[in-house]
Formats: sequence, C-alpha cells, structure tokens
Amino acid sequence: MENKILFGIMTIIFNAVGVPDFMQGNVGKGIGKIALSLFTCSVGAIILEIKGIIQGIKILKMSDEEYKNTFLTK
Repeated sequence: MENKILFGIMTIIFNAVGVPDFMQGNVGKGIGKIALSLFTCSVGAIILEIKGIIQGIKILKMSDEEYKNTFLTK
C-alpha cells in the first residue's frame, strides 16, 4: 500500500476484520483474522482492534522512508 495515511487509518479502524492484510495481499492472514473474530465470539476482534490501533498510530508516526522500507519492500 503506497498511501501511508490511508493504510494507517485502515489499520486503526478495520484491523479486526483483516482489511490491512488484504490491502497488502496477505489474503490468508486476513481470512485468519476474520475466522478468529468469529470463532471467539468477538473477543479476538477486541484484541486485534487494540493491536490495530497501536500499529496504526505507529504507521502514521513513521517517516516516509521508514514506511517505504517496512511495507513497500518485500
């Protein structure tokens, strides 16, 4: 995902349903997050969302170079 701000916001809002993983092309990981949320009766979703808020804030605070090296290079 080349747009750092969009990716950070999507991570904060939709991490529990795997949207950031789908945006990066990690379909299996995204489906795993959806399954975890469903099978734990949303307890897993709460944990994933808290983690997403933390990760999203870190993404938004990264410099453009840091973001490029972390998320755009494979």
